[in-house]
Amino acid sequence: MIRVSAPGKLMIAGEYAVLHGHAALVAAVDRRARLTLGTVEGQKGASTRDVKPPPPAHPLPAEAIAAREIAQARLGAVPGMMTLDVSRLRSDGQTQKLGLGSSAAAAAAAAAAVFVAHGRDLTDPIIRAEVLDDAMAGHRRIAPNGSGADVAAATLGGIVRFRRPEGASDDAFEATPASLPTNVEMRIVWTGAEARTSDLVARVDAWAAGDAKGHDEVIARIGAAAAMLAGATDAESLIAAAEAHGEAMAELGERAGAPIVEERLRKVMGAAKAAGGAAKPSGAGGGDVAIAFFASEDRAQRFEAACAEAGFTPLPLALGEGGVAVD
Repeated sequence: MIRVSAPGKLMIAGEYAVLHGHAALVAAVDRRARLTLGTVEGQKGASTRDVKPPPPAHPLPAEAIAAREIAQARLGAVPGMMTLDVSRLRSDGQTQKLGLGSSAAAAAAAAAAVFVAHGRDLTDPIIRAEVLDDAMAGHRRIAPNGSGADVAAATLGGIVRFRRPEGASDDAFEATPASLPTNVEMRIVWTGAEARTSDLVARVDAWAAGDAKGHDEVIARIGAAAAMLAGATDAESLIAAAEAHGEAMAELGERAGAPIVEERLRKVMGAAKAAGGAAKPSGAGGGDVAIAFFASEDRAQRFEAACAEAGFTPLPLALGEGGVAVD
């Protein structure tokens, strides 16, 4: 039996703009997908006929199946059944996704399991880069319109600056370590509404087809705000960048006719501003998760109280979790 895990992700900045050559900031979080690659051979005290593989805790997503196939094409076939547990990346452990990148984490874990089965050391930076290549290729085979930032965070861990140079080949990307100021208080909130990224991106793309200039202008604003946030050296400049980022995402949704900053996220952003900070969607919007930034703990606590009163659920996530690993 081989057991590996990969962290979920939290998008910090660069949503939508990362699809057009701008850099995104994404963090691995301390909630993990856990994957087992098992065979019946070698199980003591039971014959092959008697042993039944356990049912998967959750269906293996197509992205993970593709990542396994690509890793096996690199290294050779590996027998056994993959079972997956992504309960930590769901609101109730089973059904509602939190927007923390469960498919990306599953793809990273599936590719990593193949490497471990072939005796590769996941702590080796060269091996980890190869795992990332295969997980990324598997994910893009199924979801070609995604940026891959979530796969990078799930594989590498930490906080990652991710970019796909516009006009480059589909497999070209940059993923480098990044950091945030240490004097900022962050809070993550689950809005209670699950969103589909692909639907929102499709609506934005449809608008862009008819108004390329307007689309590019708003995307440039998001990209600039993301760069400001990634380059912030203190809490106040980071808060200003987050507010500009959230406003630009709201404008993108309004002009594209897409519910990017819908009613719940608008309330979260308003609560953060009233408490002296700023919040923005984490991910494509439409619900899912929001991230808020504050210069002091008391302001963050005021925000938490307002969110609790509005019925939103705090997510006590730690950022900078390690990447793929053998459990």
